[in-house]
Amino acid sequence: MTRAAQNLLLIVLGAAVVWITLVTDEYLNYVKPGFRPLLAASAVAVIALGAVGLRREWRDSPDDAHQEHQGHRETHDDGHGHDHGRGPRVAWLLCLPALAIFVIAPPALGSFTAERDTDRVAAPPPPPAEGFGRLVPTGRPVDMTMGEFIGRSFETQSGLSNGLPDVQVRLTGFVGAARDGGWRLTRLKMSCCAGDAIPFQVTVHGPARPSKGAWVSVVGTWMPPRAPDPAGGAHDLRGLAVQPVKKPKNPYE
Repeated sequence: MTRAAQNLLLIVLGAAVVWITLVTDEYLNYVKPGFRPLLAASAVAVIALGAVGLRREWRDSPDDAHQEHQGHRETHDDGHGHDHGRGPRVAWLLCLPALAIFVIAPPALGSFTAERDTDRVAAPPPPPAEGFGRLVPTGRPVDMTMGEFIGRSFETQSGLSNGLPDVQVRLTGFVGAARDGGWRLTRLKMSCCAGDAIPFQVTVHGPARPSKGAWVSVVGTWMPPRAPDPAGGAHDLRGLAVQPVKKPKNPYE
């Protein structure tokens, strides 16, 4: 790989990161939203480095480039016929990440990951500084994140009263199978990047299971787990209505 090719590769990689960060928002499949400025700045820096390198290559005359190449060979030729002015051909494999982003962008983690991570149960998220607060029935479902529902369920199972059993809630996530009856509604919690994502899962009882992996919004009421174990991550919902929804722009919590 020539130095010009290396600089072009830097530009392509930087452009790929700009594409998923500023144009399509696909970066949300891999990292938290707060990383957007850092990704954008890094991409611009990589593109600038590649552009500076290309400009320097184009500015050199053919004679200068030939003399520099000959001098490099005389200084670094190890006697085995290797041209150290070029990188190994395997370096071209660095193009694959950029091509994958432009051609087959990897999707966000989904039901396959959640089912494989059954041993990694998400710990109940801590309540806000002022606490969850007591829920008051209004006759309408309360929109709630999976994390808040699990946190309130943990409190309810632990004997704390927060009004969760008295109201209808609306949760959004993707569908997965459950071993103990019903089906699971899941949302992955990401601390930093997709590599550390842990599933927030609620078992839905009542309605027929939608297609696996589909994104749905479920209205229902909290129900005590068959085997109460808040530390084990058992959180159940008596489903009343299921509505298909589009996958959120940010699929993680």
